[in-house]
Amino acid sequence: TPYLEVLDVSNNLLTGNIPPEIGSLSRIEMLDLTNNILTGSIPSVLGALVNAAVLLKGNDMITGQYKDDKIAPLSICSNVPGFDLIHDPTWCPPERNLLSKFYYEAKGQEWTNSTGWVGEFNDHCKWHGISCNEEGRVVNLSLRNGGLSGRIS
Repeated sequence: TPYLEVLDVSNNLLTGNIPPEIGSLSRIEMLDLTNNILTGSIPSVLGALVNAAVLLKGNDMITGQYKDDKIAPLSICSNVPGFDLIHDPTWCPPERNLLSKFYYEAKGQEWTNSTGWVGEFNDHCKWHGISCNEEGRVVNLSLRNGGLSGRIS
């Protein structure tokens, strides 16, 4: 098990993609990559850093899975409270986190159709049964006869 607890390489000129191997640093408490020139998408394995502060602001070249979007992996937005972009609705749409919680509470893995639901980089507006307005806000959730069960609270 790696013993690294703090990795602070902020305010440098680092380029390239964030190495997914960083997600295996199980003891890390702070990962600070802010203000560099990093590119590519945020690796979903960073969602395993549930006890860490994951700081990425100031890397304007980072994108979502696709070059034209900026959406962080669902696991980071819902499992890593120390993610510095967690309250940025572009990176972590709050409705996506809420719908993800609903999926698990309503036994989504047993639904008759759960196409697109809880994919790491999937836009929640493209999940089965969801319609959004132009601003990306959910305006309709229709899962009629979908095999939902469980307790919602």
